[in-house]
Amino acid sequence: MTVEQLRSGNGKTGVVVHINERLDDQHRQTIESLVEQVEGVTHAYFNETQHHLMIVDYDPRRTSSGEILRQVTRQDLHAQLI
Repeated sequence: MTVEQLRSGNGKTGVVVHINERLDDQHRQTIESLVEQVEGVTHAYFNETQHHLMIVDYDPRRTSSGEILRQVTRQDLHAQLI
């Protein structure tokens, strides 16, 4: 999400989730899919070069960064918001 999009008041924001565990490609795809199932999440994807960072775009009127983090930690992963 660009700064311009944030300024436009489109109602969306983003958060970065740092995951402590080392995940393979398939596990990362699974986590992305699970996070995208959270109501209000529009897109979840891992950074291409820093595979421990997942970027999540969401509508804060429909969900929270805390709910996104809970969805990740429910998968027996250690993670925090940054």
